[in-house]
Amino acid sequence: MLLSAQQEDLAMPMAVGLVLGAVFSVLLIRVSVKLLGGLLGISSHGKGLAQQQLATLHKYSTFMESLGPEDRQRFVRCVTTFMNDKEWVGAGMQLADEMRVMISASAAQLLYRLPELALMHFTRIIVYPDAYRSPRSDDLHQGTVIPGAGIIKISWKHFLHGYADPDDAHNVALHEMAHALWFEHLIPNAEDDFLDPNALADWNRLAMTEIEMIRAGESRLFRRYAGTNEAEFFACAVEYFFECTTDFRKKMPAEYDALCRLLKQDPAKDPG
Repeated sequence: MLLSAQQEDLAMPMAVGLVLGAVFSVLLIRVSVKLLGGLLGISSHGKGLAQQQLATLHKYSTFMESLGPEDRQRFVRCVTTFMNDKEWVGAGMQLADEMRVMISASAAQLLYRLPELALMHFTRIIVYPDAYRSPRSDDLHQGTVIPGAGIIKISWKHFLHGYADPDDAHNVALHEMAHALWFEHLIPNAEDDFLDPNALADWNRLAMTEIEMIRAGESRLFRRYAGTNEAEFFACAVEYFFECTTDFRKKMPAEYDALCRLLKQDPAKDPG
C-alpha cells in the first residue's frame, strides 16, 4: 500500500516511537527481574531460594540479619549460587534442606563481598552426623577440604557447635570454607587469582612473622594450631576475624587490616 507524503511524515515518528517503546519495555522488564531476583535470591547460576529456605536464613543466620539491605541481597544471592552449584551428599545421614541452606550461609559469610565467587572448584559437599575418621590416618576429623577431589567435608554436630558460641573463635564451617577459599585462589580455573595482590603480599609477609611467633610460644592472640602452616594460619584467622573481632583488631591491627582488604569487608565497621 502506498502512503501519501503527509502519511509518511506521520508514519516515521510513529514507527520510531513504537520501537523506542518496545526497547524501553524490554529494559524495564530486565531491571524489574533483576531487582526481584535480588530480593528473592535469584542469581544467574540457578533458581532462587524458596520461601521456606529464605525463612531458614532469616531465622538462623544472625550474620545475614545484621547486614544492611544491599549487603543482605548480596548475601542471599551468594547462598543461592553456592547451594545450587554443589552436589550435596549425606554420609550416613539424610540431609535436611536447612542443612544445605546453613552450610551455604557459612560460605556466603566469607564470599558475599567477592562478587560471583562460588568456590567452583569444590563441587561436592559431604556432611557427616558427627566427627568422622580419615581413611588415611584413622584420625577423627570435624571438617576437611580435599583440593585434589574438589570436596569439602563437615561434621553437622560440630557445625552447630561452631555457631552455638559465636565468640570463641572455634567455628569448623568458617575454618573449612576459609581453606576452600585459600585453595580456590591458587587452583587455575575461571575463579582463580581473585585476591587483591597487594593485600595478599602484606598478608603473607605478616603471616610468616606471626607463625614464627606462635611456634615460639609468643602468640599475640591465635591458638597454637594456627602456627601449623600458612593455610591453617589463614583459616584460623578467619575464625578470629568473625568471632573475636575486637581483640583481633586491637592486638593484631596490621593483620586484621590485611584480612579486611582480602575479604573486602570489615566486621568491626560493617553492619555484619
